[in-house]
Amino acid sequence: MRFSRGLVLLTGATGHVGSVTLIHLLKSGYQVRAAVRSESKIVAVLARPQIRALNPGSRLTFVIVPDITTPGAYDDAVEGCAHVIHIASPLATSDRIPLDQADTHFIQPAVRGTLNMLEAANLAGTVRRVVITSSIVALTPVAEMEGTRRRSPLNPVGPNDRLPFIPGPYHSEFACYAASKVAALAEAEEWMERERPPFDVVHLHPGFVLGHNDSVTTPAQAMQGTNAVVLALLLGNKFGPYAGATVHVEDVARAHVSSLDPTVLGNQSYILSQPARWNDAREIARRVFGEAVKSNLLFMGGTVKTTHIPIDASLSEETFGFKFASYEEQVKSTVSQFLDLRLRQKSLVQASRKKQDVFVTSTAIAC
Repeated sequence: MRFSRGLVLLTGATGHVGSVTLIHLLKSGYQVRAAVRSESKIVAVLARPQIRALNPGSRLTFVIVPDITTPGAYDDAVEGCAHVIHIASPLATSDRIPLDQADTHFIQPAVRGTLNMLEAANLAGTVRRVVITSSIVALTPVAEMEGTRRRSPLNPVGPNDRLPFIPGPYHSEFACYAASKVAALAEAEEWMERERPPFDVVHLHPGFVLGHNDSVTTPAQAMQGTNAVVLALLLGNKFGPYAGATVHVEDVARAHVSSLDPTVLGNQSYILSQPARWNDAREIARRVFGEAVKSNLLFMGGTVKTTHIPIDASLSEETFGFKFASYEEQVKSTVSQFLDLRLRQKSLVQASRKKQDVFVTSTAIAC
């Protein structure tokens, strides 16, 4: 039996976290209006097997928002919505954004996108809650995340920790990304205190998000985002350090949807993370994906140095009522999808070669 739990505006539905959150929303009975940047993004979302299997029909609609930094960007999108889940924000990527463009690429889109959403929700008059995807880096100094400064185990990162925004220049793309999350959180909380709207806000702070990515269709795409840390390690690369704070994408999506429940305390931050040692992925791969290791689809020579950060996520587990999936489950989900995509790509290449052989043979006979 299908039932409706109100209309939710979802941003970021074409990304890792957003694509899984969309599935959870539809399965939970919500009507969803997904804000995307172009018509091609709509086509891509509707083409996903996971979406087609749900056959959402009119329960999934779309609105195009080409530029989230434009004043009033979300005004029309929010109209009639009861809830908002705002995930869209620039991510640190392998595109090597020039560090002198940090404000343009990271900080302004994160801040303006968030404020535009809050202003639109206030203007709509129907919104009861806004859920915003922040990050653990909004609560933890970059120096501690990168291991250049140690945090005492007696002083774990907590959901009420806050950091001052420090303008650039920044020494890395990761530091630019972290600054954007610090700025967006601070601006959102200042706006809420100043405007006192008729809705509240839940801020979610995931660590490194791992697990299957519904938005990718090739091995190269699977190597993007935070899954790349595990996959690059298992392809023999040596790099780091990275903070040992990870979370399964399914848990992140589930927390986003659960945050819409009015019994969840609003105007509050929740940490979504559990401890991990990156190099444990090698032993997990040996045990779970032994054939892939033997056939050299995975390599055991890689290493990622782990920075250990004490984190207190107990409020999140108590509030949402579930334990975070283990690092092993995160690795299994990430690697399984990658290997499936590799095998699918190999099959397509082989099929293409057979067609070419048939064409050459037929041409020779004709001659």
